[in-house]
Amino acid sequence: MAQDKPYYEKKARTGWLLSYGDVVTLLITFFIMMISKQSGDISRMNAWVSDQLNRTAREIQEVVDANRFENITVAHHSKGVQITLRGQSIFNTGEATPLPELASQLQQISEAIGNLSILNLAESEQRTMLHELEKNNLKWTVEIRVEGHTDNVPLGSRSKFRDNWQLSAARAQTVMKMLQEMTGLPELIFAVAGFGEFQPSAPNDTNESRALNRRVEIYIDASIQQAR
Repeated sequence: MAQDKPYYEKKARTGWLLSYGDVVTLLITFFIMMISKQSGDISRMNAWVSDQLNRTAREIQEVVDANRFENITVAHHSKGVQITLRGQSIFNTGEATPLPELASQLQQISEAIGNLSILNLAESEQRTMLHELEKNNLKWTVEIRVEGHTDNVPLGSRSKFRDNWQLSAARAQTVMKMLQEMTGLPELIFAVAGFGEFQPSAPNDTNESRALNRRVEIYIDASIQQAR
């Protein structure tokens, strides 16, 4: 018949289990605290980025209102601050050469972009946040993306563009190059895309609706990224 283990062995084993359990509990608590802290930091940074973009939208809207640009609208959503240019005054049908009114409007928009707070944070009250990001090996990044859109009317046989897709990309590239030259900002922060007729903002069933779909959208977005 097996003999019971001595009392001191039972006590030692039980004590070890209790100590191990305490360590595991402490580790779990530690990781929960770390995750909570990181989540709190991420939420705080996301809120700060959103505040900067809201301010950007207001700054652009002030310029649009001051110049009474009726064919330009400003909005802020998940893709960033959206500046939409519409109307017959920006391009001739089937062409990507800017008309004089578009060049004039882009000059005003470019001046506003060049003076945006998000591009000059180091010289503002936000410089403390920039220093905090640098300490954590993070960096503040701004992107200006230009997207072209058309209606669904096929191009004529004399058009130098293959289709609406190519036309939309050419118009977006035209606006992007003008913005870069007028602002003098680094080329690396600019991007361009053409969507043709495939992302309409209105049904293509009337002349008025098709006019709404012929547009160029400028997006100003910002994010916090890991520094290399």
